[in-house]
Parts: sequence; C-alpha cells; structure tokens
Amino acid sequence: MSFLKPNKIFHHPEKLAQWYYTGDTTGPITVKIDLTNVCNHNCPGCIDADLIADDNNELKYDLVLSLLHDLKRMNVKGINYTGGGEPTAHKKFAEVIRATSELGFDIGLICNGSLFHKYPMEELLEKFTWIRISLDAYDEETHVRTHGSKATFKKTIKNIEELVKIKKEQNLETTIGVGYITNQHADMDRQVWRFIELCKEAGVDYAQLRPSFGFMFDYGTIEPKEWRQIFKELQKYETGDFRVVFDEGKYEKILSNSVKRSYSSCHAQAFKSTSITAVGGVYICCSLSGKPTGYIGNILEENFYDIWNGTRRQQALAELDVKRCPALCVGDNLNEFLENFKKNKTEHKNFL
Repeated sequence: MSFLKPNKIFHHPEKLAQWYYTGDTTGPITVKIDLTNVCNHNCPGCIDADLIADDNNELKYDLVLSLLHDLKRMNVKGINYTGGGEPTAHKKFAEVIRATSELGFDIGLICNGSLFHKYPMEELLEKFTWIRISLDAYDEETHVRTHGSKATFKKTIKNIEELVKIKKEQNLETTIGVGYITNQHADMDRQVWRFIELCKEAGVDYAQLRPSFGFMFDYGTIEPKEWRQIFKELQKYETGDFRVVFDEGKYEKILSNSVKRSYSSCHAQAFKSTSITAVGGVYICCSLSGKPTGYIGNILEENFYDIWNGTRRQQALAELDVKRCPALCVGDNLNEFLENFKKNKTEHKNFL
C-alpha cells in the first residue's frame, strides 16, 4: 500500500466510524507543526512566504512540550514537522525530536536537508518514521532556481548521503526520501530523470514527484502524452531497494484537465491537515495557514483540545468554501476518497 494512498484511513477504523456517523472526530490522526518561520533558503514562489520571519519567530520549547502532551491526550498518532520555515533551523530542534519520540509519536520531517550536519543524527535518525528532503533539483544551477540564491546543493547532497550511511550502519527502519516539485520549470521536468538518478545514486529509499499547486505552477506546457512517457521512463529506475513515487491521483487530474473538486466539504480536516504555526496560530489546513478563513485559535491562549472542540473550528468548517481552496491541496485525495466512501452505500452489507 503506497504511503500516498488515501485508503490508509482504514487503519484507523475507530476514527473512520466516528466521522462516518457524526461527520467529525474527537481529534486528528496527524498534526502538522511549524517549529519556526525562519528559513535559510529563499525559494522563489515559496508557499509560506507570508509566514517567513526573523530568528525570534519560533515555538518555544516549553510550549512545544505542552502541546505534545495535549496532542497525546487526544490520541494523535503522527507529528509532521515542516514549514513555515525550515524546521531544522529551530534552536532546540534536537530536544524537540527527543521529546516527541519519548511520548511515543510517529515523527515525520519535511525539510531542505541543508542543516543535518549540525545535529547528532547518529542518535536522532532512529527517532523518525520518515524524513523527506525537498531538493527539487539535480545540480547546483537548478537548485538555485528552485531554492533561491541561498541554496546549498553540495552540502545538502552530502547530508543526504550521511543519513543513508547512518541508516545502513544502524540497520534502521526510518524511511529516507527526496522530493521534487514538478510543473514549475518545463525544461527541468523534461530532465527530471537526472533527479531520479541522483537520488538512486545517493541510496535513498525513494524519489518523490508531486505537482506544484496553489501558487507557482504550469500545467499546460508539457502535453499529457509527453508526461505519461516521462513517468513510464522514470519507473524503469525502480528496484527492490529504490522506489519512484508519484502522486498518481493528482497527476491524473492534471493530465485529464480536470482539477476541479468533486466534494463540497473538507472531510480530511477531521483526520489530518490541521496546521500549527510558529507563532501559535492553529488553522484547519496548511494551505490556509496565516489566512483568516482558516484560523481556529492560538495555543498561546488556549490548549489544542479546547481549540479542536471549540465553536470557532466548527464555524470555520461550516463557512469554508472548498471551491476557493488551492487546487490539488494536501487533503484533496482523502477528501475524494471519503466523499465516495460515504455516498456509495454498500448493498446488503450484513451478508458477506
């Protein structure tokens, strides 16, 4: 089962049953936390550009610890540390990871990979369920195009190779992947095989392609027929130890010129998408971080449990017009899956 498939929700039958019968759950399965709004890269078209700030803009360690205890009480399973800014730029990143692990959470990390050398990854790597490095390039020139003038290609590649080395030496289960955003630079997309080769040579577990959405994107320059051939050729790089991962649901929408939604409500918010920013703001979705329509509270003022169960969240969800949300958002696949699951009633369900 691919980690991008929405049918993973069946691994959480109690939560699914809650949502099916009530339309909501008593708490999400996954929560996204922006540890900091500081970033050492300056990516053109950064989706969180409005949130990037100076080095004082980060969640204090004691607040993170209090939040984690609150999330544990609500039976949250996975914590996804990402941006906002660059999560590994947080002054107490290592301490946060240790505390998150000690509380028993699964930990995911999405980062630019340029700062791992500052941390004792020989100790920390085993604490992660998965790490995905956003590289979005295959050489120094393309890295500058996608990550800005502050990009550090050689250092990032060296860090990736060091993670792979640690994983092999310690025989760890942590999944190490590298990401590439397509549909921004057509000339780069036509040479994306170079990215795949780079990832395979580095020894990571997978290389992931995902379409740009909501901000800087171009879905029309490369024709669907050409894209399908590109995907076909890239799959030839797969081995038993290396995967090429596509977000097939979203790419199929793009290639069929049908990125419109088939659902009218954000069902996914009951399970995932909840985003907490580096200044404590809680939003119903990472795509709405920093936007009034997505705001449901602040952990500097009240705990997450009360925010989740508060009237402001219910009001925000009731007033949310998903047609105005970014196309192919983070919850799109799950939303479609849940909509179909609820609508398509099974006949004679008690006769197996």
